[in-house]
Amino acid sequence: MAATSATAKPSSFLARPSVILWLILGYFALSVILRLVRSDALQPDEAEQVFQSQYLLMGYSRQPPFYNWLQIGMFELLGPSILGLSLLKNLLLALTCIIFGLAARTLLKDRDMATAAMLGVLTMPAIIVMVQRDLTHAVALFCFVALFLLTFFRTLTRPSLIAYLATGVVVGLGIITKYNFVVLPTAAIIAALADADLRKRVLDWRLVPALVIAGLICLPHMVWVLNNVDTATAGTISAMREDGNGNALLDRVEGLLSIITSALQGAVPTLIFFAIAFPGQIRSASQAENRWTRLTGITLLACLAIVALIALGFGASSIRQKWLAPFLMLFPLYVCLKLDAAGVEARTGLKRLTIAVMSVATLFIIYLAAANIVAPYFGKYGRETIPYRAFVERVLAENGNQRPTVILTDSTALGGAARILLPDALLRLPEDAALRKGAVAPAAGSTLVLWTGEDPDAATQSAPSAVLNVLRESGNALTAPGRTMTVPYQFSGGGKTATFGYMWVPAQ
Repeated sequence: MAATSATAKPSSFLARPSVILWLILGYFALSVILRLVRSDALQPDEAEQVFQSQYLLMGYSRQPPFYNWLQIGMFELLGPSILGLSLLKNLLLALTCIIFGLAARTLLKDRDMATAAMLGVLTMPAIIVMVQRDLTHAVALFCFVALFLLTFFRTLTRPSLIAYLATGVVVGLGIITKYNFVVLPTAAIIAALADADLRKRVLDWRLVPALVIAGLICLPHMVWVLNNVDTATAGTISAMREDGNGNALLDRVEGLLSIITSALQGAVPTLIFFAIAFPGQIRSASQAENRWTRLTGITLLACLAIVALIALGFGASSIRQKWLAPFLMLFPLYVCLKLDAAGVEARTGLKRLTIAVMSVATLFIIYLAAANIVAPYFGKYGRETIPYRAFVERVLAENGNQRPTVILTDSTALGGAARILLPDALLRLPEDAALRKGAVAPAAGSTLVLWTGEDPDAATQSAPSAVLNVLRESGNALTAPGRTMTVPYQFSGGGKTATFGYMWVPAQ
């Protein structure tokens, strides 16, 4: 199909880059608002952030610490809250889209096509579905992927010492955001080495100080990892193997197949959106090629190949789509580069792309908020309808709004709700021993013990043994009786209740 004349005007305001940018920013603002409306209960990753934000450390668990540090900063401004959780997440996502658009502009001849690439970020299921449900560290990783592409492309097209050093800083911060980030710069270097003209950028002496600065940024956390290898790796490795059947060969075959499946699940929606926007042109563009399509394509394939090698090495039986999503961010850019190389002007399909992408993305966040309210009418209750906050509020009211010094619980979600209500209390979990090393002991005061039991619909008067062990280790005499409380699920109208256990332990 012939390209539209360069002098053609956009057929609609929806094809104007400035309008599209404001629509994207509005989408993320709406995401924050709807998260506040959706529920006062926390998803697992959110609850973990509320708990871990009590400590400023070089390492926490299986995830590197950079997102935790950002979350601590946000909570310093807003206090532990759902607003603080959602605002940080959506600010990073908005930055991801903007920076990704700037990175695309570095390589694309058509600036409108860079806007299409920016919209392309929102065609990814991981961005518009998984993140809005419950992801944290991955959100910062998406932002650093976009930053790396921007600095890397600038280094290739306009090399300078500043560009190399900026890339080194991004690589260092990216690694302490999520370990699998290291796959991207490795793959990008492989792709650049495959091009005779770009190879000299990799072999440039300025790469050395870039690597040094990246290493210096990573060094403190890497020291922590060496001293806490099991804590840093066990969770990820077990997650890779959780669907395995014990047969090493079969597990590895299934792991490789899952990479293919997850890659298709992540890439096909993007392809569908662009096929809607540029019908007929996608097929012709598939044959177009230039240096930048080759660089991006090889980088993407190298990322998948490195992940496959890692999966084989660890005996992974399952590689989930969210683990590939940071690398699949290259796919929308690859599609736009192909269209650009074929001479397709973005404005011919930008309106259709904007309508399709923004409609689907917006409808999903509305669905998330509406589902919590509507589903209980059909007898369906999700994690976000469990009344953690209401339970804690009732316990406090029952005791004259007494404020404990310590909250001890067996549930991260329940503990997160308690800390949001009681930000000055120290939240403790049975498994938090590693985090409490060197932490300042709280002032003497009462301890509020909360528990759920395995079934949120039924808790006993006796606290779980792990919780009781923490109390004993702290020197508390277990003289206070346990009690139970039944609280209606959110949006249930009293039709379904959850039972919790609690007790007050006075200061010793």
